[in-house]
Amino acid sequence: MKLVICICTYKRNDSLFKCLQSINNLKISNKISLKVLIVDNSLNNNSYKILKKKKFKFPIIHVNEKKRGIVHSRNRILFELKKLNPKYVSFFDDDCTVDKFWLINVLKVIAYKKADIVTGPQIYPKEINSKKINYAIFFEKKVKGNISKVNWAASNNVFFKYKVISKQNISFDIKLNKFGIGEDQLFFSILNQKGFKIYWSKNIKVYEKIHNHRLNIKWLVSRSYRLGVLGHYIDVKLYGVIFGYLINYLKSLLYLFFSISNIFCFFDKEFKIHFLNMIARFYGRLVGPFK
Repeated sequence: MKLVICICTYKRNDSLFKCLQSINNLKISNKISLKVLIVDNSLNNNSYKILKKKKFKFPIIHVNEKKRGIVHSRNRILFELKKLNPKYVSFFDDDCTVDKFWLINVLKVIAYKKADIVTGPQIYPKEINSKKINYAIFFEKKVKGNISKVNWAASNNVFFKYKVISKQNISFDIKLNKFGIGEDQLFFSILNQKGFKIYWSKNIKVYEKIHNHRLNIKWLVSRSYRLGVLGHYIDVKLYGVIFGYLINYLKSLLYLFFSISNIFCFFDKEFKIHFLNMIARFYGRLVGPFK
């Protein structure tokens, strides 16, 4: 069984090396032929100089994508996969490490649910600094139960059958390059809309590095706003102009309601965070049609 793990990277050599080390430690059957495809988006192919000196259990296919932006890198992966024609594909981010039982748990869910696509949580270290808040946790996917059907998956932790995309005329939307986020949400939402089943399991875990810039509440507000604008674009792409606009403004009203309701939760130490998160999302949805 051929599996290709795909990683896009940009000037994160230390994190990338730790990610590859964690893949090296995966519990894996002898029946699985594993390769890792790395797409480096730096102009000087920065990671290649470092990784060529390292040894891993698996072969690494290393390519350099000159066109700047995460969408170009992800589409380069799709191009390279056509040459490799694997049975399964996985995407990770270059700043994550993978639980050693990740692949075992992935294959269990594939077999149990007959899933086309599976995903799971990204977990952050519990303690970083008592005076700092990792605002990234407020964007974690909220899923109930051990295994649940979901509408989309993120590219920081996803595994799927290659035939799901090989027979589809699909790519990552180049217009989302300016956001730097959301291209994976739209990509897998479209596949879900086409009838492919996506399941989330709490046991399919990756561990994500905490970045210093995400410890600033300005980052939370900026990201929430961008997700609001992005949400409008995704709704229009999925449901058409009329229904997309209608859904967008209904969601914007919900975010406004949630933001106002948080004002009355002033006794909650996180009320300010929730308020800013919701009001920024509301404003992003509100102005999204004009962006």
